Amino acid sequence: MSSFVETENEQKLLKTHQEKPSYIKEWLQKSTFHYSSFKSVRRLIAKKKELGCSISLCFPTLNEEETVGEEISLMRRELMEKRPLLDEIVVVDSGSTDKTPQVARDAGAEFYLSSEILPQYRSYRGKGENLWKSLYVLKGDIICWIDADITNIHPRFVLGLVGPLLEYPHLSYVKAFYKRPIRIQGELQYTGGGRVTELVVRPFFNLLFPNLTGLAQPLSGEYAGRRELLENLPFFTGYGVETGHLIDINRLYGLDVIGQCDLNVRIHRNQSIEALRSMSYRILKILLQRADDIGRIEIFQDISDSLQIITGVKNSYSIEKLKVWGTERPPMVTIHEYREKRNVVIEGTRPANWEFVKPLPYTASLMFHKDLIIPRLKGKTKSEVIKELTAAGKSRILDLKKAAMTLIGSGEIVSTPIGKNIAFFDAFGDFADDIVPIIGLCPEGIDMKLPGNRPIHIAFVFLAPEYLGEIYTRMVESLSKIFSRMEHFEWLLRCKTPDEIIAFISYLEAKNKIMKMLKIEDVGKVHL
Repeated sequence: MSSFVETENEQKLLKTHQEKPSYIKEWLQKSTFHYSSFKSVRRLIAKKKELGCSISLCFPTLNEEETVGEEISLMRRELMEKRPLLDEIVVVDSGSTDKTPQVARDAGAEFYLSSEILPQYRSYRGKGENLWKSLYVLKGDIICWIDADITNIHPRFVLGLVGPLLEYPHLSYVKAFYKRPIRIQGELQYTGGGRVTELVVRPFFNLLFPNLTGLAQPLSGEYAGRRELLENLPFFTGYGVETGHLIDINRLYGLDVIGQCDLNVRIHRNQSIEALRSMSYRILKILLQRADDIGRIEIFQDISDSLQIITGVKNSYSIEKLKVWGTERPPMVTIHEYREKRNVVIEGTRPANWEFVKPLPYTASLMFHKDLIIPRLKGKTKSEVIKELTAAGKSRILDLKKAAMTLIGSGEIVSTPIGKNIAFFDAFGDFADDIVPIIGLCPEGIDMKLPGNRPIHIAFVFLAPEYLGEIYTRMVESLSKIFSRMEHFEWLLRCKTPDEIIAFISYLEAKNKIMKMLKIEDVGKVHL
């Protein structure tokens, strides 16, 4: 009997209590809505006319022929033809191989291929890429994005998102939340969806971004925002665009501009556990990167783009590496073609919020990977060193020969007070479709016959498409700053493994962030 009582008491102690900080309670009360509050389309149209704004609806797609046609048809019929709330319906597609383009056009949507929007900035697969590119083609002052795989589509998916923006001026971004049924062995279970949210994002937010814990479904694919906010946000190209948005909006504008609306139930195609594994890995990587960017944590090693998975049966097991790739697009307002199209003037009289688009403190060390670091260079000439460095990145370089030839013609030397020097070699072109930074060390020095006859002790190579040149500038600035003290340089040259090199550079960058926070200008006042 006593054993039973003890167990019962333990269970009472382990019960969770629904407690939230007061500011989250206040935010929930004023910023959480139910779609039924916005079911009067006539009222919303009157409010839209009063504000003099336009509204765009966009569907990002990839092989959604089964559902996207019905979604477009319903929204066009109910919210354009019967009641003119929407001004346009647009589909931005990642390159579908099914009938999505034809179905979308037949249903009455404007159709764009993501790869054909701003092609000079290249194109990447992923929902976030479609959203970023859509900002360029959409005309609305309010933009609403809805996933194209919803099988229980209803006007509430638009009304519940644009309604709060029309009726509450303090809001600039509204997320959807809903019940997420899941299909198990052919049967639809009432609950169980949103697995990545509950197992990855919500625990992470609780640990490092607690003021975002009031969001019911941070990964929901339906949301709307005011253009003046959206154009100032960076966009991750793949999974994680939603969490990136929430962190950046909170960082730049504060929690109070975010709202959320209950859309009741959303039924869609549930993904396999294998697909969710890749999604979770990419989202977790983005969360860690943002946490490091804004100083919530410090990362002292590279974050791999490869997810390693054990495969096989019985005595035949192996490790499979799955590339989980993505990049970060800059705020659209920083793209000059967009500013010209939207008549945004930033020279002379800059918008008051232009400061918001300044890049986060740049963490160069997060760009380095173990396989792109050579602790001890063997080359004795410039061409040998470049050949050695590019060979290390051959799996990431599309045209090795062309890249090496371009690098030979480059070269910038940064000297230190102790006679140790860094050589920066850069090449921008179609021989790389992503950033490829490579670093090599030579403590004894290499005479590359460069101007000034100065031996080189660190050689840094940067390969990237043309439009990523700004990141190169930021990396050089970051690396030059952390090696401005001679002891930093000397200690780096003592590192003997890629892990040690990444950890040491990360440590120095973390130190610089702290100094900036404390407004310490003289590095001599800070000792390791």
